[in-house]
Formats: sequence, C-alpha cells, structure tokens
Amino acid sequence: MKSANGRPEPGGRKPRVALVAHDVHDHGGMERAFAELIRQGHESVDFVVVSAELAPDLRPLVEWRRVVLPTRPFPLKFLAFGLAAGVKLRSVEADIVHTMGAIVPNRADVACVQFCHAGFRAATGRLAPPDSPLPRRLNSGLARALALAAERWCYRPARLRRFAAVSRGVAGELRQHYPSVPVAVTPNGVDPDRFRPDADVRRVVRGAQRVADEELVLLFVGGDWDRKGLGVAIEGMASAQPRLDVPLQLWVVGRGDESRFAGLAGRHGVGERIRFFGPRADTERFFQASDVFVLPTLYETFSLVAYEAAASALPFVGTRVSGIDELAAGGEAGVLVPREPVAVADALVALAADPARRVRMGEAGRRRAGGYTWGRSVESVLSLYRELRAPGAGARSPG
Repeated sequence: MKSANGRPEPGGRKPRVALVAHDVHDHGGMERAFAELIRQGHESVDFVVVSAELAPDLRPLVEWRRVVLPTRPFPLKFLAFGLAAGVKLRSVEADIVHTMGAIVPNRADVACVQFCHAGFRAATGRLAPPDSPLPRRLNSGLARALALAAERWCYRPARLRRFAAVSRGVAGELRQHYPSVPVAVTPNGVDPDRFRPDADVRRVVRGAQRVADEELVLLFVGGDWDRKGLGVAIEGMASAQPRLDVPLQLWVVGRGDESRFAGLAGRHGVGERIRFFGPRADTERFFQASDVFVLPTLYETFSLVAYEAAASALPFVGTRVSGIDELAAGGEAGVLVPREPVAVADALVALAADPARRVRMGEAGRRRAGGYTWGRSVESVLSLYRELRAPGAGARSPG
C-alpha cells in the first residue's frame, strides 16, 4: 500500500483487499462508498470485488468475482448473496477482507457500517416503519430480522477485527450493541465540484418545469420513502401552504410507490404541487434548482443526500439523526425538527419568510460539507488498512 504521499509501502507490494458488497456503483450511499474507494484507492491497493453488480467504469480497475442472484424479494437476495458470496470469498487470497456490513458468514477484517440494524431497532422500537403498507412491513420486517441475525453472527471478535463507522453517531451505536469489536470512524464524502450552487442550471431546470422565481421548491431525494419520511414531508407542506403567500412545490427524486404518495398528496389538497422524477443520475441539477431540502427521516447513519444538499448550498429541514445532527452545526446549516408534519410545517414557514436566512444557512452548509470529501474518506480507509497490517496488529482467523 502506498503511503499518504503516494510512496509504496516498505517491500513495494500492494496489499490485496477483498471488497464484499451486494452492489458497487454510484446510485446510493453505501454503494457509492466502495465505488469511490476503488476509484481513488486502486493505485495503492489490488482490489478483488465480490458483488452482484459493479459499475462498468470500475471493472478494469479490479478483479471482479461476480455473484449471480435474484434481485427481489430482498430477504431472498440477502440469503442467496450470503451463501454464494461466502463460497466465492473462501477462494480469494487477500490480506484484508472488507465487507459492506454483515452480509457474509466468513471472517472479515473490516466491516463498513452504513446502517446498524440493532441501532435502528433500538431507536425506533420496530423492525419496519409503522406507516408503510402491510406487505411492505412484512417484507421489511423479515429483511431486518435476517440482518439482525447476521449482525449478531458477524459482529463478534472471533469473526471481525474492526468496524468502520460512517459517523460518530453510528460509532456510538456499535459500541453500545457490539462493544467487543473496536470502532474506527471513516466518514463518507461529497464531490464539491459536482454538488455546488449553479445559477445557470437553476434557471434552466426551473424553466423546463415552468416554475416561477417566486415559488419555493422543496426537494426530497432518496428511496425507502416510508423510513425517510416522504409522507411527513407531504403533510408538512400541506400544513404550511395555507400560512404562506408564496406557492410551494415538492420535487421527489428517487424510486418508490408514486401512486400511493400521490394519493396522499391529493387527499391533503396538494396533489398538483408534487412532482415525481424517479431515479436520476443527475441529482445535482435538482439540488441546484431547489430552495429547501426536506428529509424528516426515521433513521440514518450518515445521509449522503443531506451532505450533497449542503454542498449545493441548500438549507435543510431534517430530523435529529446520525450524520444530519453533525451537519446542522447547531442550527447554522439546517433546522432540526421532530418527525411530525406540524414541526416540518413550522420550519418551512420560517424559512419561506426569510430568504436571507436561507442564504446564510446554505453558505454554512457548504462550508460544513466541504470537510467531507471522498479523498479524505478514502484516505481514512487506507489508513485503517495500514493499521491492521502493521506489525503486532494480529491477523484474521481463517474461515
């Protein structure tokens, strides 16, 4: 492995690291973390990737051991991947085994934790969001139960050497629920050149959507709409609109049950004020064209989209969860609220009435997000690799 200044390690041989994840690409926080690690770390490390999907631009940079499996339902995908990837991993000779959470039964050196299922259950008292439809609750509940069982198996000193937590908040959850495994913090990053204010893009996108300058565009980005609080955002907007002279719109970027949430908006009288754009590869354009980012989420560990919003100089309304609470900086960059429509409405009314405050919060958010780059993220992981390979650091048990 090369040192931070680019020089090879003593001996000159690059370490061989096995990365194990369901998918590695740019569409999602946990998927993006390994994608950036490969892009920025492949000159220092020989990566072997064990995954079902791998972005085409990454394939020439690594050795890919593809896992073929069903994509749905997720509980079946989770079990199938654990078995098939576990078999493939046993044939990989690696100095470091780095997994994306508890997804294979094999021993590992590092587990990157982008979601702590024990922490979710402790924080919410549930296995699934309570306001989702019964079939989704059953599917999510089964998936969460399987994930909890996997955590209890994998997150033991006999099976894992180190956690790589993406925020101080999730590090605290891991120390509480799995205290026997040491924790390092390796935050995610943001691309400040891609996610930045752009007045020209703002004008073009709003023009294409026929949105007037005086309208206030709220933005929601992500999947898992029940957990992330799209319903709360819709009800909050509906409650805020009668108290405002300025028209509100809610733009939704991501995959979810559009018909169900459009129906919710219609029942609250704002059906014409919500627009669904589906999954997009150009999310930065929506950040640049919007006025306030809204994420009344039930649980997060880092929330990459919140940091991308902040890097784009968007003020945000969010709940006090891991990652977002650190980003808010005591209210300088965002408004933290309870996960209730009336609280979201109050925050929206206050921000709508004070454009100067929105500008100040956006500037503060961009400064805060500037401390979280993918370069720093990757270096924190490479530093952890060096620590684990140092003399006297011990070694992973076989199996």
